[in-house]
Amino acid sequence: MRHRTKRPRARLHGLSNDLAGILGEDSLEELTGLARLRRAWADIVGPMMATRTEPVQFEATEDGRCLWVGVDHSIMAQQIRFLRDDIRKACFKHAGIGKLTHIRTRMMPGAGIKPTKPKAKPKRLTFGKKRELALELTSIKDRGLRRAAFQARMAQLKYGEESPAQET
Repeated sequence: MRHRTKRPRARLHGLSNDLAGILGEDSLEELTGLARLRRAWADIVGPMMATRTEPVQFEATEDGRCLWVGVDHSIMAQQIRFLRDDIRKACFKHAGIGKLTHIRTRMMPGAGIKPTKPKAKPKRLTFGKKRELALELTSIKDRGLRRAAFQARMAQLKYGEESPAQET
């Protein structure tokens, strides 16, 4: 009887420890804080300003941290300056970022966090339309290929711009 060598079990551990070792503890904390801030940015400044502004980076100052905000227009920079106290409070509330002493703006063409489009909802296809589609594909002899073509065409009809009733 042969003795099989067992492969070693995987040792799963947190990725943040490895990244902290590579980047440094402070840099990792800054990156995660900026990521949390970007996710909550629309809640902090509102949806209209979030599409025209975005938090870019943190900078260490003598008395705390400075947040640099990228803006695409000087009016947005002015609004950020008007709302700086509210933004400071909201940054702590939503993203847990403390010791934020300054908020400065930087012109960046195309700045802003664009909202993601909602997921398309599929249209319902009638049994008759599915049957008609299956009959069109009977000339394909390979069963797997025929099935794949059927599913691909159904997805086109379900998620397409045109409605199934308009097709000929």
